[in-house]
Amino acid sequence: MKLEIFEPSLCCPSGVCGPEPDKELIELQNLIQILTKVGITINRYAINQSPLAFVSNHAVKDFMRSEGPSKLPLTLLGGKIIKQESYPTLEELSQHIPQLKDIKQEGKILGIFS
Repeated sequence: MKLEIFEPSLCCPSGVCGPEPDKELIELQNLIQILTKVGITINRYAINQSPLAFVSNHAVKDFMRSEGPSKLPLTLLGGKIIKQESYPTLEELSQHIPQLKDIKQEGKILGIFS
């Protein structure tokens, strides 16, 4: 199963850099670790770093034409849009990915940065 996240411009591939990292992106990194452990493939594409990914995906290309970049991030699962305007949570993804139903997110590293 393949999860793709199409994001607005980021300063680096993870978006978690600088003196005050974005808490939402830190949580996304935690989620990616969980998804990777259960065998989910995750690809992230920032519009400024991977513009060809945006134009080569028909669903994303159509979305960008109709909604514009202000509605990013956009999450696709198996090529279908499942979320827009914010990053998915473990709870939201468990509605689409059966193997996530029994997984509980452990302690968050967010506290380190708060």
